[in-house]
Order: sequence, then C-alpha cells, then structure tokens
Amino acid sequence: MKMKVLVLLLLRVLLAGARVANGHGLRLRLRPAGRFRVLERFTHELLEDAVGNYRVAELEAAPRAFLQPSHYDADEVMFVKEGEGVVVLLRGGRRESLCVREGDVMVILAGAVVYSANTHHSEWFRVVMLLSPVSTSGRFEEFCPIGGESPESFLGVLSDDVIQASFNTRREEWEKVFEKQSKGEITTASEEHIRELSSLTGKRPTHSNSHGRHYEITGDECPHLRVLDMKVGLANISRGSMMTLSYNTRAHKIAVVVDGGEGYFEMACPHVSGGRSSQRREREHGRREWGREEEEEQGGRGQKSRSYTQVKSRIREGSVIVIPAGHPTALVAGEDKNLTVLCFEVNANFDEKVFLAGRNSALQQMDGPAKLLAFGADEEEEVDRVIGAQKDAVFLRGPQSRRVSSV
Repeated sequence: MKMKVLVLLLLRVLLAGARVANGHGLRLRLRPAGRFRVLERFTHELLEDAVGNYRVAELEAAPRAFLQPSHYDADEVMFVKEGEGVVVLLRGGRRESLCVREGDVMVILAGAVVYSANTHHSEWFRVVMLLSPVSTSGRFEEFCPIGGESPESFLGVLSDDVIQASFNTRREEWEKVFEKQSKGEITTASEEHIRELSSLTGKRPTHSNSHGRHYEITGDECPHLRVLDMKVGLANISRGSMMTLSYNTRAHKIAVVVDGGEGYFEMACPHVSGGRSSQRREREHGRREWGREEEEEQGGRGQKSRSYTQVKSRIREGSVIVIPAGHPTALVAGEDKNLTVLCFEVNANFDEKVFLAGRNSALQQMDGPAKLLAFGADEEEEVDRVIGAQKDAVFLRGPQSRRVSSV
C-alpha cells in the first residue's frame, strides 16, 4: 500500500468547503453570524475501535453573536482557539455563567442546556471541541427547545395536551413565546454578568525550554475529565524545533493543529505494510494484510517477524492527527512560525507518557548489564555517549535547524 493512502487515513483536515453530509460525515451549518462544522468520523479499521466514537468539531461566531440554547446527546470538551465569550450552563437547578478566552478549556456534560455569546465587538470567537456521543456511537444530535423555522423547537412536535399540561398554558400562548425566534441559531449577543474561568495557558507548563512549552489539564484538576477518562494538552513548539519521540502507554491522542506555519509529523507504525525491512518480503510473498503477524522459521524455532512503517505527513493549521497508544511519534515545527497543537487524549486516567530521547529518555534508566546485552556493545560508555548526548528534554532543536547549524 502506498504511503499516500495511509496518510489520508490517519490525517484529516477541517475543510471550510460547503460539502454537507449526513451524520456519518462532515456537517456544516452556515449562518451570517457564524458556523458550526463537524469532521468526518474516524472509520478506518486501525482507528475505529480506539476513537471511532469521537467527533472533532469547530464553532465560529462573529463579533457580538449569540448562540441559542440547546443540548447535545454527547459529552463535550471545548478549547477556545481564538477570541473571548461567555458560556452559560443550565444544570442541576442552577445557572453557571463562565467567561472564556483564548486558551481556556471547558467540559460540558451530555444533556446540559447551553447558550453562549461572543462578547467582543470586533473579533471572532473560535472554539475547537471533541464530542463523545452517548446515544449512538459516532453520531450525536442537537436539541433546541426554543426556535421557529430554523432552528425548529423539538417541543413543537408534542401534542397539545402534553404542552398545556407541561407549561400550564394554552398552545397558542406557548407558540407566541417558544416559536417566535426566526433569525437562526446564531443571532445578536447580549451582555451577561460573568465570572472568570482558569486558562490552560495560564497554568505553569509541565515542560518548558527555549524550544517549546507544554500545558496539561488532567482529571486531578478537573473531575469531569476524570469521568470522561480524558485529559487535554497544548504544545507550543518553537519554529525550527521539535517535540521529541514519545508515546502514550494507554491514551489515544487526537491532535488538532490550532495555529502555526507548516510542519510535519513522523510515526512508527507496525500495523501497516511498507516498512523498510518488510518491502523486500512483500515483493517475494505478496501484500500483507494490515495487522497480521507472520510466522517465520528461524533456527528451527517459530518466531514472529516484526517490521515497522514510517508514517509521515506535512501538517498545518486545521490538520487533525490520530496517534494510537504505544506508537512513537515526533512533531516538527517549520522554520517560519511556531506550531501550536491541541491534544485530546482519551482512555487517559491511567496513562503515562514515555520519552525515547532526550534528558528524560526511558532508555537512560536501563542498568549497565542490560545496556550491554540489548545494544550488543562492548562498553557501557559507548552506549551512554549516544543515548545521553541530547541534553534537552521534551522539546529539542529540530532536524532542519541542526543541518543549518552544522553548515
């Protein structure tokens, strides 16, 4: 299989085109005051079991726009990519008004009635979100109690008897209030008395040096994230730098490039054919099925062969990457601009991140005899010179910068 095909399976982009699909694909709702778009489902066999139930979406609201009250049959983790606004939650018999701005993270559990507004007079309000449907896997619906022609109120399909008993009023009076709205889901905003929400980027970074910074919110700080078995991270990689080879032990990562110039990522994947060590065998034995392990007789003993494929692609603002648990990956920023990557990590409650290079590399924790046996070296110092040469941790000087420096 050609690598171009694989990259298309693992790399998706939030397109701004006007293609409208059903609940299985990209959905785009366009209004003069804003739009809401949903990325296609991750349906490929390598990804569906891990993240097939999750949907990535983006909301854009014009200055002073107001978003009508509604609820989703999905849990939502939202990240404010740009601008500022107010988000109001109606749940548990009370109202919570939250002021959000660039860098903020917020969890909205399924069923909460939510309305929001862009409070800025000239800047757009842009939010990236990850939705986890609770009714139908991979599909979610929005329910609007107040509406007209667009959006339609779900209350309008109920019988007169139920409406009159529920609201203790005649249907004619109910319709004058509930179905009067005719300007769409996104209209003009009003002022709200609001309170501050702590910012993701206002936290102390978990890792920071001249090549980048990493911020993270876990279930220890946000109980709702623990319930959803998720955590949220934000990596700002300086231009010409990279986030070193690492992998997550249990969490599957859905990474969204929210800002920056063009960069690229590389990942080692054992589930697909095409690796350097397997290309010759494929020519001799035919194409392998993805994920199938071959048995080879070596020295009279049956042993499983292992080969890996380099998955590599350029990324830019709007790119979405899925990185399965256990897959070593590196992210590299271009030379012209910093690269900011938002990471939603699912299955995260007992997850750990393992670094394979740099000052905190797991390989440096090996004892002396194990190093000699594993690397086939004569002296431990020979191994230490290589695996201990990189003095930075997490964020490093990128490949292109190293070439320029060498010249």
